[in-house]
Amino acid sequence: MDEPYTIKAYKNESIQFIEMIPNPDQVTIARFQTPFATMQGFIDSTTCFCALGGAMDTVVVDTPIIGNGTPGHPLTIGQFGADTTMFLNWNGHHWYPANIEFSDIMLNLPYFTGDSAAIAAGLMAGDPYLLECNNDYSLPAGIFKVVKICGFDCTFTLKFFPSDATAHANGVPIGREYATSQHNIFGILWGFIKTVPSDTLTNDSLVCSTPLPAYINDASAIIGGLNIGDLYNMAPANTYGAPAGCNRAVSSPGTTSADPPVCCDQDATLPYYPNDTSAMAGGLSSGAYYYLSSSNTYGYPYGSKKRVQ
Repeated sequence: MDEPYTIKAYKNESIQFIEMIPNPDQVTIARFQTPFATMQGFIDSTTCFCALGGAMDTVVVDTPIIGNGTPGHPLTIGQFGADTTMFLNWNGHHWYPANIEFSDIMLNLPYFTGDSAAIAAGLMAGDPYLLECNNDYSLPAGIFKVVKICGFDCTFTLKFFPSDATAHANGVPIGREYATSQHNIFGILWGFIKTVPSDTLTNDSLVCSTPLPAYINDASAIIGGLNIGDLYNMAPANTYGAPAGCNRAVSSPGTTSADPPVCCDQDATLPYYPNDTSAMAGGLSSGAYYYLSSSNTYGYPYGSKKRVQ
């Protein structure tokens, strides 16, 4: 036999020697073939420390390891009462099966349509919840979400307010959008999209040409497949007397929210023009959106959102 080699002691009082090389030689010797009276003496002799009196090292295992390393009893982690719901947990001395207590995770989270509904129900910024069906963000139901700390986000749904001042007081920043409510101060139908306008933003350069369908009114939009809260543009022959291209949400007098705004940016807003002709002269193309300036020629509220026709 050539070194190095491994030594295996078996319960039938025999020892197997196996070379630690490819295609190893191996030999098995029974104790009765030797002059040793005990198996321990036989084992000690196999270490062969050149007459230095050495002995074979003993493999010691500690909880929760079981087995002795033989083919019939391989070393493994013992069950020790564990079931399929448990994990290994360090108890300060050993690794033992244990149930994990998720103290920082809230189970059975409530469902809400969005942050606004969650806050109304008492949740605070950072609190988790799950999104309901037909949620404010048009996302699949059941998605995990936390209440955002910021007061405005482009993913938020459009809210309905009667005036710019009311919208701004309720968290809509200058330059961001909302929908007119039933009793709005502008004398127009509820559901039209406009911004909280400011003369300081009239020359902003956000470009927006996201396509939306055009319908003559909400009824035709619903027939066309839209739902309450969906956005669309007014067709030229619309029944509301609105300028063609005005942006609107399918809504009823009691609707409180609509889809998130089309083309929203935290740091920029759409430009302001008095009409489509001026918008195109200013560099916009057909299909691009802009806000009506205070001197617009359509007689619609300052800040109304419109598409170049």
